[in-house]
Amino acid sequence: MEASVILPILKKKLAFLSGGKDRRSGLILTIPLCLEQTSMDELSVTLDYLLSIPSEKCKARGFTVIVDGRKSQWNVVKTVVLMLQNVVPAEVSLVCVVKPDEFWDKKVTHFCFWKEKDRLGFEVILVSANKLTRYIEPCQLTEDFGGTLTYDHMDWLNKRLVFEKFTKESTSLLDELALINNGSDKGNQQERERSIDLNFLPSVDPETVLQTGHELLSELQQRRFNGSDGGVSWSPMDDELLAQPQVMKLLDSLREQYTRYQEVCRQRSKRTQLEEIQQKVMQVVNWLEGPGSEQLRTQWGIGDSIRASQALQQKHEEIESQHSEWFAVYVELNQQIAALLNAGDEEDLVELKALQQQLSDVCYRQASQLEFRQNLLQAALEFHSVAQDVSVSF
Repeated sequence: MEASVILPILKKKLAFLSGGKDRRSGLILTIPLCLEQTSMDELSVTLDYLLSIPSEKCKARGFTVIVDGRKSQWNVVKTVVLMLQNVVPAEVSLVCVVKPDEFWDKKVTHFCFWKEKDRLGFEVILVSANKLTRYIEPCQLTEDFGGTLTYDHMDWLNKRLVFEKFTKESTSLLDELALINNGSDKGNQQERERSIDLNFLPSVDPETVLQTGHELLSELQQRRFNGSDGGVSWSPMDDELLAQPQVMKLLDSLREQYTRYQEVCRQRSKRTQLEEIQQKVMQVVNWLEGPGSEQLRTQWGIGDSIRASQALQQKHEEIESQHSEWFAVYVELNQQIAALLNAGDEEDLVELKALQQQLSDVCYRQASQLEFRQNLLQAALEFHSVAQDVSVSF
């Protein structure tokens, strides 16, 4: 059961755990009855929720229940006390019914709780508020009973909502991160990437959940520190009720899984970058070895005149211009590969170096052919120019 589901009921403060403890270190559960008729169903829901919070070790110490009947009718008090045997019979050690002065004296004789101890399973005493300290230390009683323990119900409820929201989100997030991380650790590459693609983005932002958890933990630790210093009192959110250890444990698990998740993201990003480089390398290689080489093969003549050689030179410049665009891509890819080699993992070095070598070999071979072709055309132009001068001189 979550506080958010029964929030309207919890806001009524039909019962609460103040954080105070009896002399056996059992928690004190307070039921402040009022003039209005108390819904037994709502009170039962409230008790079920409150009693689900403490640890089993804490429950084993038993509870002291304070039923504040000063503003209520005797038959309501009697109903509540009888209800306790059905809600928490094995966990209640003592029930202190706080009575109004001289109001129930005659009616109490009609129902003596002390005679019902064996049937109820716990002891019930009727006591005035000013005599409650006979059974519970003043520092463990709230101000309503003349004690010094400070309790703010709405503050507790708000903190409880934050705690449960963090617990729910972090637990769900841990399951998602574990699924992503474990999926990336097993199976072949295709299965790993399929698993990552399908579950890659968690439903909630891990950074936000971690921040919420740290803020909550800081609040819990501050409340604990202040409580031990005599300032703000102990509350149901202290370590006795497992809130602080639970938050710390969840934060530790979240940090571990989130670190692994970040590494999975890094590996995936690196793999994606490597695949993009491979794709671009193959585009360069395929063009240079395909259309680029074909252009050089079909334009291999040198011309039989200056005009013919000049036309071939112009065509060659067009071919060089197209090659220059791909050579620019080669330079960019070579820089990216060099950067990855400097920061790459050992397992990627061989693949990166092979890509770099393949790209360099193809580009060097094609550039050499272009240079050779250019020199050949230049020589042809010079030859035709000399031949023309000789012809003119004759």
